[in-house]
Amino acid sequence: MSLEPSSQVSRRVLREYFDALAALDPERIASVFAEDGEIEDPVGTGVRRGRAEVAAYFAGGLCAAAQSVTIEIVSALPAGDSIAAHWRMTAHARGGRTADAEGIDVLHINGQGHILRAEGYWDRQAFRAALAGV
Repeated sequence: MSLEPSSQVSRRVLREYFDALAALDPERIASVFAEDGEIEDPVGTGVRRGRAEVAAYFAGGLCAAAQSVTIEIVSALPAGDSIAAHWRMTAHARGGRTADAEGIDVLHINGQGHILRAEGYWDRQAFRAALAGV
């Protein structure tokens, strides 16, 4: 049995992750991660480790600020135990504002089909400013 996920598994995990983000459900998002999984989103802002920290990160961020989110996967490129995805997102804030973002996420996936590490590359500051109307 291979410990490296297939490209089909990587694509499934990516879809589950983005579907959970679009559902704005912090617990569902965290469930896609391994128990000791981590996220650095965007890269350079600090690492959150474990499902509880992942859930708290999204509960206090995107899930608190947005009323709805749509995510388009522009392209997804699996390689080894990872998948890189170019995505576009539109979020509608609870206050009625809309913000668009575009970026790349790299997911490292274990043999059980859970995210070991997620790295996001995008402009969080501009996105937050647009949602807040600044």
